[in-house]
Amino acid sequence: MLNKEQGPAILRVTLGLLFLVMGLIKLNNPEMIIGMLGGLNFPVAPLLGWILIIVEVLGGAALILGKEMKKAIWLLFIVLLVALLFVAIPGFDRTQTPTVAELLWHLVGLGGLLSLHSTGPGKLFGN
Repeated sequence: MLNKEQGPAILRVTLGLLFLVMGLIKLNNPEMIIGMLGGLNFPVAPLLGWILIIVEVLGGAALILGKEMKKAIWLLFIVLLVALLFVAIPGFDRTQTPTVAELLWHLVGLGGLLSLHSTGPGKLFGN
């Protein structure tokens, strides 16, 4: 049975994996995210693309390790909030399952980050 400390730790590691993996995918093909940002008329898309990649990779790793979490949480929160406001909401189509899932993922991610901010990192093992 899980204890109260393990819940936040599981959330921390799974969210961290999600951000880390997505950041590594972007790192493998940075032109894709830079092109998307440029297509959305973000200024200085190459710079913002690289900032996004770095925040996702390092922020995801920080969550997994439970280090510098408060800083990582706020940076990742900003990334998700911008993505929600400029990508997920404008592209929302309630008749398309992928866009519904994308919108909900952003909301769950934001809620999970806020939850971790209030609970702390938790502990995976031990009491």
